[in-house]
Amino acid sequence: MNPDYYQAWCSRGVSAINSASYDPFQANLNYIVKQNLELNKRGYEGALASYRKGLKYIYQNIHQEGWGFLHQSIGKAHYFEWKYHQRKNAQYWHEAIEEYNEAYKTLKDYPEAHLDLLRDFTRAYLDVDKHEQAEELQRKTWDIFQDLLNKQPSLEKKKQFSLKYVWLEQLTVDLALRKGELITAWQLAEKGKNACLTWLLAGWREKTEINSPNYQQIQQLLASTTAIIYWHISFNGLNTFILKHGVEVPILVTTPIATKDEQHPEALERLDWFENGVKYWNRQYIEYRSQEEENQLTKIEHPWRTGMPQQLTSLKNILSIQEIEKHLTGIEQLILVPHRDLHRFPLHALFSEKVEIVYLPSLQMGLSLQKVQRDETAKPFLLSVEAPNSEGLPPLNFAILESGTICKFFSNNKRLQGDVATKEQVATEIANSYNTLHFAGHGLYNFHDPKNSELALSGKDRLTLAEIRQQNLSHYQLVTLSACETAITGNQSITTEYVGLVSGFLSVGVSHVVSTLWTVESAASALVMIEFYRRWLAGTSKAKALAETTHWLRNLTVSELKEWYKNLLNQLSLNEGKIRPFIKTEIRKLNKIEQQDKKLYKHPYYWAAFIITGNI
Repeated sequence: MNPDYYQAWCSRGVSAINSASYDPFQANLNYIVKQNLELNKRGYEGALASYRKGLKYIYQNIHQEGWGFLHQSIGKAHYFEWKYHQRKNAQYWHEAIEEYNEAYKTLKDYPEAHLDLLRDFTRAYLDVDKHEQAEELQRKTWDIFQDLLNKQPSLEKKKQFSLKYVWLEQLTVDLALRKGELITAWQLAEKGKNACLTWLLAGWREKTEINSPNYQQIQQLLASTTAIIYWHISFNGLNTFILKHGVEVPILVTTPIATKDEQHPEALERLDWFENGVKYWNRQYIEYRSQEEENQLTKIEHPWRTGMPQQLTSLKNILSIQEIEKHLTGIEQLILVPHRDLHRFPLHALFSEKVEIVYLPSLQMGLSLQKVQRDETAKPFLLSVEAPNSEGLPPLNFAILESGTICKFFSNNKRLQGDVATKEQVATEIANSYNTLHFAGHGLYNFHDPKNSELALSGKDRLTLAEIRQQNLSHYQLVTLSACETAITGNQSITTEYVGLVSGFLSVGVSHVVSTLWTVESAASALVMIEFYRRWLAGTSKAKALAETTHWLRNLTVSELKEWYKNLLNQLSLNEGKIRPFIKTEIRKLNKIEQQDKKLYKHPYYWAAFIITGNI
């Protein structure tokens, strides 16, 4: 290790915090560690040892930025030790401020490092309710940010810079909450969300160009039986705004805000549980997805699936769902607006089944959808894109049954199957006068550039989100992405806002999108899609039809499923050469199951993935 390389000392300190023990063999390979046994410490003490040892080699007059950064790192170590472990001992907080002041001596000359340091100052002052100091720092931070933003050489650079410093918006929300300004806090959260969605979907726009509603405008979305559950995640906690018709200010549900002498505030503890839970979910899910599709037994027994019920129970506690439900008496419809990593989870599964639930990326998008003029009474006209032969992606075994049956529900339909589902063909047809799109194929999410998220078509053909957004699709009352995995599938953390295929379709006027958070076993997915369409086309609202269908699936027994298949078989004509043999094979498989009252799909893996996003 080069001793005057400050990044190495900073990384070593972070590693000391995150590791439980040291490796004696590795330690003996490092001369500096051999000569300084205190560097073998771990946790808070180990981090301080690394940072302080680094300052022996990093001089203020030679390595100004590195010297300041090491002092900032010492300050952060003190701050987090105080915040999470030593809340009753204010000395840790004061030592953090002292180190931040040392860091300021040099980092003030490095604008981006200066911004990060001011963030740490502001968080520390907010935590002890020193609002005036926090506000002054916040104003200073915004001035520096705006100056740096104006110097960015291109619109793309402006976008990336703004997304990098989105925590500025989150701190502003925190400050308003601490001052009890609930309407201001919610409006700031919504404006920040709409800014991120705009930048990620359409590219850079100035804040003044971004539409965002005020609290009174949101009343347009709300009937007396409708409520909005709006989450906001920040450095300081998980906050939930409940917006209801006729209520003058949002209802805030949060874990108790601690006084400065409390040992371990519940809000921080729950945020810590949530962040660790997200990491665990991601790690397990990545491993689960890497399993071979052919080895279904291994996948069924994987911890991601077996542990899902407990994970959802924990999430329900972390989000204080029981406390939220105390404010929902008389509510029949819920609009859920997740934030950041909450987009990964089936939040609807945490609430009562009696409530009709839709999701929205933002409330501004909900208002925009209400303004779209479309004929909701028009006869359904279906475009069905079925099982494209996508290169490098696994086949969808039940797609033929699913799409073939659904098309029977529509007297007017157009089918693009297999090799016919090329990019040119799909792009041409999607612009025509259909009002329902059913896509039974794979969707691919691009975390780093959401505009390049795509629908996988025949061969190597792909239709990207950016290309979809070139179309006016306001005549579509429904888009169904039956096998697309619309949640994040990597180990990335969502620090800004989630944008994917669903948001893209809604942004060009589609009324509702039905999608899945993860790829569900093909048989269960086909059952949900067929039954959902049947119920919706019979006159049930889309949200209610999906809720009824997933409730039906989770309670469906083997014997009931056999009868369902037999009824479906009787409805098909004799010339349905591909579908009829498929159904008969499934019935034979079900006959071999001894426990005929077994509920095959009661596990949340099968039913919780399906969500509906869009107009209420």
